[in-house]
Amino acid sequence: ILGRLGALATIPEKYDVAISTACGMLDHIVVQTTAGAQRCIEFLRKHDLGRANFVALDKLQKGAHDRSVETPEGAPRLFDLIQPSNFAVTP
Repeated sequence: ILGRLGALATIPEKYDVAISTACGMLDHIVVQTTAGAQRCIEFLRKHDLGRANFVALDKLQKGAHDRSVETPEGAPRLFDLIQPSNFAVTP
């Protein structure tokens, strides 16, 4: 377990509301592998701890967000404003 997605990066304060609103995945738990996510789910079930959503880094496509995108009035993409606090979590 690497941590909660929202805790693994920083964003400029002026964009906090926009990113928090647009990204419903901030509470997802980031893990290295799908197998790791499965073990976490099994643990939650075994101990009746509720549910959680996971992001498995081994399933992310590298470069999926590198393409050029035209934005209204040249506004920055929210994705480009997020700075990972640990580059091991970047695809």
